[in-house]
Amino acid sequence: MTSPPTFNLIDEPWLRVRTLTGAVEERSLRATLAEAAELRGLAGEIPTQDAALLRLLLAVILGATRPSHPRSDRENFDLFEEWWSGRSLPMEVLEPYLERVRDRFDLLDPQAPFYQVAGLTTHTGKRTGLGKLIADLPANLPFFTTRGAREVESLSLPEAARWLVHCQAFDPSGIKTGAVGDDRVKGGKGYPFGYPAWAGNLGLVTAEGRTLAETLLLNTPWFVSGPADLAVWDRPPLGPGADLDHPAPQGPADLFTWPSRRVRLFLTEDRVTDVQISNGDRLGPQNLHPFEPMTAWRYSKAQSKAGAKVLMPVTHDPTRRIWQGLGPLVQSSFGPNEGQAARVVEWLAKLQGEEILPGGYLVGLRTVGLEYGTQNSVITGATDDRLTASVAALTDPVLVQAAVDAAAQASQGVVALANLAGNLDRASGGDGNAREHAFEVGYALLDGPFRAWIRTLHDPECVADLRAAWSATASARLSGAGSALVADAGRAALVGRPVRRVGTDKAELLDAGLALLWFRASLAKTFPQTKPRSDEVIR
Repeated sequence: MTSPPTFNLIDEPWLRVRTLTGAVEERSLRATLAEAAELRGLAGEIPTQDAALLRLLLAVILGATRPSHPRSDRENFDLFEEWWSGRSLPMEVLEPYLERVRDRFDLLDPQAPFYQVAGLTTHTGKRTGLGKLIADLPANLPFFTTRGAREVESLSLPEAARWLVHCQAFDPSGIKTGAVGDDRVKGGKGYPFGYPAWAGNLGLVTAEGRTLAETLLLNTPWFVSGPADLAVWDRPPLGPGADLDHPAPQGPADLFTWPSRRVRLFLTEDRVTDVQISNGDRLGPQNLHPFEPMTAWRYSKAQSKAGAKVLMPVTHDPTRRIWQGLGPLVQSSFGPNEGQAARVVEWLAKLQGEEILPGGYLVGLRTVGLEYGTQNSVITGATDDRLTASVAALTDPVLVQAAVDAAAQASQGVVALANLAGNLDRASGGDGNAREHAFEVGYALLDGPFRAWIRTLHDPECVADLRAAWSATASARLSGAGSALVADAGRAALVGRPVRRVGTDKAELLDAGLALLWFRASLAKTFPQTKPRSDEVIR
């Protein structure tokens, strides 16, 4: 008698990882955890796949350390310090848990396949197609894929498993294949909830260490996980309909593995050749800040009502660099429009305050996310950026304010450069439409210097000199760019022409000289004139 096929993710290589030498290899779930101190990090097909898989690994760690009672802050600090001080993750803690949940990690189990619903089907037998599972193949817009047509006809089991986890985290909204047994289906269709899968609602923020082990520990949210916080594999297998017994998440492990979709993989021999993706458990993004640590939160005036404040996740703008939106990630706001910084950053602050992490420890702050369009039904863009800085620079109030102020100065300086470009265009007879390109040039000029400068932030007592160094560097860069714009403006801009100023009916002569004068005045106002020590200027 032939044994049923099996592919257990605890034992079989399927996670793509990057070793300390830079090689990309595949590891099993157990091996990834056991060798985490010898791995640089995850290396999936796209950044959001890495984020989804990191959250899955964190859910495993939370499951293995789930307390019988809510932990105190002191217990959380002690647990982190114990794990951090070891060179490797303690497999003596993780192994028993992996054995307890082993049956739920079989991708091909006939009763409870991993992250799927056994026997999921439709009235017509229609399936979804692999193109909907693979996120770097968005419909009619393969904007960041290197795949050819043949490569979507089938997937290996390891790759299918990775995309399955990604689907549960980032699948777009929109009409889904209607599953038999789901009473929400109408006319064979699963109508959209309006939101993508859970992680797709977030502007994800993670802290990256020198190894995967350090990254996992820096992001493990023990401080918000309790006895009721169960990953999807710690709960009974799901059916095709909504889970009415579990309508809301109870903690981060629950959120990290929230079953946003009902999925079934279909095999031909040992290859996945089709998939059914149907609606899973609905979850809106409102007010889940107590449990979701990997995003900042903003006050939503439109959704808040008297006595009921609503916080929404801060999402990333693919057109902006991480430091351009640094403030909400690392600073909570107060007052009527109160927001909340990413709790993973707040955790770093607590670890530094307890002197468990030294202030000079360098951490990579990484932002990852997808942008959706047309009622969240299609993927239109992606964000992946990181900023390396000391823990102190991301958590010490004085240094954080210095970094946020420096980013604001950069924005004001780039606006001044864009205004110069617009004025030169108007002076030469145009409509002032040269500003957009100047924005791109300005931010590109300041990107490298800002990233270099923030790495120098580690001592609050030196902040005045460091801020002066940034002002000198940024002002010099933008001033040089402004001079180049004037040099390239042409004779018409030098001669100038009468231009009506905004808000008046009076026309004044606008030429390159006046535009440059305004620009330099704006730079002088934006950037302090205090001279730093010569060795503080960022080259």
